[in-house]
Amino acid sequence: MTDRQIKQPIVWVSFAIVFIVAAIFVVIQAETKKNSDETILYPVQVDGKWGYINKAGKIAIEPIYTLAEDFHEGVAVVQVKDESNSSEDGEEQNNIKVGVIDAAGKMIVKPEYSAISTFSDGVAGAIKLDEDTYSLQYFVLNTKGKVVSTLPEDMNIVSMLLIGNHMPTQSDGLILVQDEPTEMYGYINSRGTMIIPYQYEQAYSFSDGLALVMKDKHYQYIDKTGKVIIDASKYVNGKSFSEGLAAVAVKNTETSAALYGYIDTKGNMVIQPKFAVAYGFSEGLAKVGVGGSINQYSIGYIDKSGAYKLGPDLDDSFDETLFSEGLAAINDGAGGYMDKEGTLSIHQVVQKENDNILRHNNAGPFRNGIARLSFSDGRIGYIDTTGNYIWDPRN
Repeated sequence: MTDRQIKQPIVWVSFAIVFIVAAIFVVIQAETKKNSDETILYPVQVDGKWGYINKAGKIAIEPIYTLAEDFHEGVAVVQVKDESNSSEDGEEQNNIKVGVIDAAGKMIVKPEYSAISTFSDGVAGAIKLDEDTYSLQYFVLNTKGKVVSTLPEDMNIVSMLLIGNHMPTQSDGLILVQDEPTEMYGYINSRGTMIIPYQYEQAYSFSDGLALVMKDKHYQYIDKTGKVIIDASKYVNGKSFSEGLAAVAVKNTETSAALYGYIDTKGNMVIQPKFAVAYGFSEGLAKVGVGGSINQYSIGYIDKSGAYKLGPDLDDSFDETLFSEGLAAINDGAGGYMDKEGTLSIHQVVQKENDNILRHNNAGPFRNGIARLSFSDGRIGYIDTTGNYIWDPRN
């Protein structure tokens, strides 16, 4: 065989490899562009009805709903009034129904459910209430509005049990469910197939491929097959992983108080336990607090080495706050927004209120350059990253 004959197939193989790599790159670029181009609209209330504005503060979907929630994965949950459901004496009963719209305002899930969770990982949970027996039936929906699975009668989707728990319905391809008779937890896929059977007294959603569970009164971190990856039985508390680290607590032998540190996905303690409160990492930083009581906490943000990048003497609340798009609200927005260098990028955006623990002024995270401000009297507004209103709360 000649040198030319040998080199020819090598050239073709090299060309094929280059072509495959280029094709993969194009797919990745297209997916990245798709994600970055995802339309995010923002709910607003006008004359008692809810609709949506765009990033410029202009009405994008007319206010026709009794309630509207945030857009996620290109869709949003809305409430409408069911005019057909009223009693004989004219009084309406259970007349609020929930559906899902897309960014064009098209109803992709008919408003026939009692509740629908926020979409995550491509699916959402939904509930129908039997108005005769008051029993609940759970469903799993996809972003096309199709019912992916109908769950057994005694199976509850955990993300829908507690309002405001911010728990995703599905993460890493699994949905956390609870068996109603035994109150034990397990995991299913979106098709309703039981992947990890009911066996846990406590359980949380998967993140970074691991989930925190409690079995026989001991904490564990399991993988998506149910295999124990980290024996966390020596810890008195634990939290879910974020950006490769999870906060875990040991008992202080002197004070009996819990002190939090951080472990990696192998179970190694990489930041030693010394914090009274510790939250998840976002954009490389985590909010922590030290001190003997809530009123004495010194608040700051640490990096993944455990070193303070902000604080530890910030005038901030002890509630969890995550960085989003390089900014974090300080003291629920009463302290403005701070960047990762400690610079106050946006000055005070709400007034601090302490008279109502359940409802108070609050500044939310940034999404696509816009942050929501919620006020204790029910008003909402939206600001951009310069602190200017795109939607004035007085509207």
